[in-house]
Amino acid sequence: MATAAAAKIIAARVVNKALVLAVAAAHLPHQAPMVVVVRRWLIVTQEFFSGIINQAPSDCVGKNFYTRDGFINAVNSYSDLGKRGSVDESKREIAAFFAHATHETGYFCFIEEDEATRETACRPSTDYPCNPDKKYYGRGPFQITWNYNYGPAGKSIGLDLLNSPETVASDAAVAFKTAIWYWVGNVRSVLSQGFGATTRAINGAKECDGQNSAAVQARAALYKSYCSQFNVDPGTNLSC
Repeated sequence: MATAAAAKIIAARVVNKALVLAVAAAHLPHQAPMVVVVRRWLIVTQEFFSGIINQAPSDCVGKNFYTRDGFINAVNSYSDLGKRGSVDESKREIAAFFAHATHETGYFCFIEEDEATRETACRPSTDYPCNPDKKYYGRGPFQITWNYNYGPAGKSIGLDLLNSPETVASDAAVAFKTAIWYWVGNVRSVLSQGFGATTRAINGAKECDGQNSAAVQARAALYKSYCSQFNVDPGTNLSC
């Protein structure tokens, strides 16, 4: 039986082999360039996911909610997260996504915002009017908040989250889809500027430019750790 370490090495070789084959194909005569399709399950292994969630306290509700299968189901049915650019670029994007998700949820401990700080989180909106019986406080890996986020996120993934925001806290795949929706629409475009730019895009007003240096460094430390696990250089500009 292969050990976990051996399995990790085999997975890394498969991912890297895909890149080698794509480069080789691009140089063959009369051949169109091959598109590299990075299999997210080869990057986000069960070992990687468990390594995150196992750091959460045993009594965390998120330990029985967030799963690797939930993440894989979300990206396979909804998004091209981690499928653009080179293999290394894919690894860095996934490392960045998980660094922020880990930080926001305390190693996937929290599903919903702390009860003491929960608010209705409703602002007047013609396009995404609030249901007066619902609250739009933080839920999921990125703690999506406000009706003007629940509305378009739900529309994007094919659900009416304005009238059922609690679905984000009851279905792991939906929870990950909302986080991916936010990532693709608000964060992905700054990836080329370095990890620090992604922190600014997610919570810059409260953390960047000296607002909360400890949080900025905590996010960066997670990102560097995950890049190391994926055997990829984290790049520069890690702070904001």
